[in-house]
Amino acid sequence: MYGERHQLTHEFPELQTTIHHLKDQDGDFADLLKEYENTDKTIHVLEKQMQPTTDARMLDLKVKRLNLKDQLYSALKQHHS
Repeated sequence: MYGERHQLTHEFPELQTTIHHLKDQDGDFADLLKEYENTDKTIHVLEKQMQPTTDARMLDLKVKRLNLKDQLYSALKQHHS
């Protein structure tokens, strides 16, 4: 939704333990998660504070966030017990 954060633990509450484990144990996962969180934060700031941006930039950011979330989910499913 507009102006709402998309934290990974909120998006996949059933995978919280796996998220925390991989964040601590897997550097690639942690880097990907950090990039996801930074992208989500940028989108949130632009929406919440109504900072001017182009529609194309906002779309690019949202597509990037979605692609990162897909990659993270894929990694989570591989490691979820």
